[in-house]
Amino acid sequence: MVKNFSGLLMLTIAGIALMRFLSDTEMEPFLKIALTLVGLVMILSGIIGMMLHGWVMGYERRNKQM
Repeated sequence: MVKNFSGLLMLTIAGIALMRFLSDTEMEPFLKIALTLVGLVMILSGIIGMMLHGWVMGYERRNKQM
């Protein structure tokens, strides 16, 4: 999952789109809270995954040069 940068980017964008959708809709509070947490987890996992992607790619490139 960490090496699939485009998947991580799509996950982050989907989380942002979900949060934008939730800000425009009226629904019951429990469902809105649950979906907000899902959106936040999607965004955070995408961002953390992209940082790990950079770290792993740099580590592999450095080991290949040695």
